[in-house]
Amino acid sequence: MDSQYIEISTKQGKLRGLIKQSDGRSKVTFYSFQGIPYAKPPIGKLRFKVSQPYGQWEGVKDATKEGNDSIQKHMLLSKFVGDEDCLYLNVYTTQSGGEGAKKAVMVWIHGGGFSSGSGSSELYGPDFLMEEDIVYVAINYRCGVLGFLSLENDKVPGNMGLKDQVLALQWVRDNIESFGGDPDNLTIFGESAGGASVHYHLLSPL
Repeated sequence: MDSQYIEISTKQGKLRGLIKQSDGRSKVTFYSFQGIPYAKPPIGKLRFKVSQPYGQWEGVKDATKEGNDSIQKHMLLSKFVGDEDCLYLNVYTTQSGGEGAKKAVMVWIHGGGFSSGSGSSELYGPDFLMEEDIVYVAINYRCGVLGFLSLENDKVPGNMGLKDQVLALQWVRDNIESFGGDPDNLTIFGESAGGASVHYHLLSPL
């Protein structure tokens, strides 16, 4: 296998990631797994519904590229970008498997007024945190109408974006040991709408 790649096994199946080096002074070697699906694509009959676990896959899933961002209006261009199929997360770790001491885990929830944003490494790269020797996770969730429209009925109950976040956190709890993380030592943090989301999860019984 090419030395720039790494494979690990999770409860869902095998993932193929990249071996990288941080940009900081320490030049730490770390492992990048991007575009991991934690939920079924929320399209068709699943649009406006509570996100469903992705389930298992066969073979080795490519995790070398980021998944889609949620559909949103570009901040500078007069057009919409992203895709409805957006429920992906990225995991970055300095440990190549589940063996050894478990590391603290930090899960980033992006901001954007619940209408835009993403967990993209272009905005929130892992380099600094990799030098702190933790496992870093960045998640995407449905934004705007697709994530937060509510008609106060069973067809469009609302807060789908927050429920996406809950499912992503459940995925982390169930799978993070495969990346060297400690599921009992997990911190969620965010900025703007991401910070508000943290507060909502502290109040929520889900």
